[in-house]
Amino acid sequence: MERQEQEQEANKKISDDLRSTYLIPHDAIEEILKASTVETLARFRCVSTQYASMIRSREFIKLYLIKSSTRPKSLIISFKEFEPLGLGKQFFFSASQPLNQGESSSSSSSATYHLRSRHLPHTTYAASVHGLICHGGPSMIEIYNPSTRKSITLPKIDYESFPCYSYLGYDPIYGDYKVLCMVKAGDFRVLTVGKDKSWRKIEDFPPHFLHSPYSPDICHNGVLYYIVHLNTDKKIDAIMSFDVTLEKFDHIKLPELPNSFSRQRLTSYEGRLAFFSSGTYGYSDHSIRLWVLEDAVKHEWSKHLYVPPPFDGITFDDCIAFGFTDGGEFVFAPLLVYSDQKPFYVVYFDIKKNAVRRVVIEGICTELAEDTLYITQSIFSGQIDNPMFL
Repeated sequence: MERQEQEQEANKKISDDLRSTYLIPHDAIEEILKASTVETLARFRCVSTQYASMIRSREFIKLYLIKSSTRPKSLIISFKEFEPLGLGKQFFFSASQPLNQGESSSSSSSATYHLRSRHLPHTTYAASVHGLICHGGPSMIEIYNPSTRKSITLPKIDYESFPCYSYLGYDPIYGDYKVLCMVKAGDFRVLTVGKDKSWRKIEDFPPHFLHSPYSPDICHNGVLYYIVHLNTDKKIDAIMSFDVTLEKFDHIKLPELPNSFSRQRLTSYEGRLAFFSSGTYGYSDHSIRLWVLEDAVKHEWSKHLYVPPPFDGITFDDCIAFGFTDGGEFVFAPLLVYSDQKPFYVVYFDIKKNAVRRVVIEGICTELAEDTLYITQSIFSGQIDNPMFL
């Protein structure tokens, strides 16, 4: 018994000596963690309170997001049930993106089902901000992280009427996520996720009216953008901006638009804010009209027109565009989806090479209810891993 205790003590001393001799520097540990997957971070978090504290720190998450943005990104796809009152269910999936081979081609990917929620008339088109999804109404707004499969519920807003418009934004300076919410005309609230216990009212903002119940929006370089009217004549005439760090509003005037301008969405192209309109469902106009912001101070835009080339098996009459990938490809997908149809697919259109490729995404229709019609609501192509809520 005494000998066994001596051996255990000797082994402990050797182990302690090894740890002191080969102690990994803090900077090296941080680099290892930044290069790890979210699943690996979850395991590292259980090693010690020191690791858990580091992984959950705001500064580490900022650095991790920078590293994560250099890796291949995935898709976040959302569908809503076609329901006359607009109150059906909403479904979220993720799928990997096969690399662009530089020529027209076909490939496949598998979908991962994440979330089903109640669809509300005020739902926006933005599917994800730095890997996080914001959804829900004033009584229960949630933020869901597909990387960790965890959600947090935000404090309840003391206003129960509809519509209620919520926009998720990211502050790149302090690494904060904020939700901007318009609970009624002239009443804007903001909440810093994880810090604020209640919503703060914004007193200083220019008068504006949201474009529609599905107000196009995007968070780009720390600024939230959404399309608005500056007066009551219902003309689409400006893009409102909200600086997430400073919590200040401003607006950018839109160029003169054709009467047929429809299905407008916001996107980013080569690091600049842009908006576009694609052909209307059921018509032969497959063109994409793209406006790229050249000067925000002077409200100057450049206009571009693109027409995707024909590709075997793709009917662009049935598709709409959802924005650019980081690689400069437009993402198309069928507008209407039946649960019993052939596999869902997305189409990538490289506007510089004038090349089209198709990616079949298996596993989506099997998760949707039978004999039900769905609308493809949004496709976000810049999904990255995020360790929030670990």
